[in-house]
Amino acid sequence: MQEQNQTTIDVCTSLFWHLSDKGLGPSEVNRLGKDVFCILQDGGTFTVGFINHQLHSMGWTGHIIDEDAIELVLTILKNEFEYSVSTHTVH
Repeated sequence: MQEQNQTTIDVCTSLFWHLSDKGLGPSEVNRLGKDVFCILQDGGTFTVGFINHQLHSMGWTGHIIDEDAIELVLTILKNEFEYSVSTHTVH
């Protein structure tokens, strides 16, 4: 359990720095995390484009979420909230 907590801390830190590099401050990273969770919480099929579209309708500008950020978010959801996540790569 402690190893899983450390992994989650590492993933959260990576996500924070990744989003900080995009110009987000700590409170914005926190808000973005909550907004992405709201989008994903009921399950379904999502693309990065769809998530960004939903974020835009929530007041976010630009394409904030990219493939790297969504992978980090999904890792947190799997580790901390025991979400079952299937990913598919489309070429």
